[in-house]
Amino acid sequence: MDSEGVGEVTSVLAAYPGLADVAVVEHGADQAGQCLIAYVAPSGPGLDVPELHAYARKALRNGSSMPAAIVVVDEIPLTAARAVDVAALPVPDLNGLLPYRAPVTVRQEILCDLFAEVLGVARCGVDNDFFDLAGRSVEAMVLAGRISAALGVRISMADLFKAPTPAEIDRRLGVMADARQ
Repeated sequence: MDSEGVGEVTSVLAAYPGLADVAVVEHGADQAGQCLIAYVAPSGPGLDVPELHAYARKALRNGSSMPAAIVVVDEIPLTAARAVDVAALPVPDLNGLLPYRAPVTVRQEILCDLFAEVLGVARCGVDNDFFDLAGRSVEAMVLAGRISAALGVRISMADLFKAPTPAEIDRRLGVMADARQ
């Protein structure tokens, strides 16, 4: 991403109430490829991280500009020249994160948003696996209920175990719709 894109993401996140400082950097993750990581320093106690993720997803509708992770730090470290000290920032755990593939249909977008919301991650691409993103059975139950409510279909926890990515759930929903016709 170019510096203009990083600046846009920084500006959007800096507008969120309760943040003292924000730094957005490009990170060369092994499996995920090049991605953005946002570091945020709260201005006080009580930062609602899931709400910050939801805000970022909504404000940054261009999926490619959404940070792969939002990391909360006490403060953004600076060099003697007052620039962000990238080397002093904690390295985020991006295990299980695949290169981001954006949703292409409305249903895929809804599924990706629901996965990200339930898992408390900044974004979820259509190929990201629920369990690789630390999903557990309790979150699977919540996600199944939210998908069912949002799309007006019955999805079970068992469906999520058999089809753990938004793309796979989307295909499964397509097959279900075809079978009803």
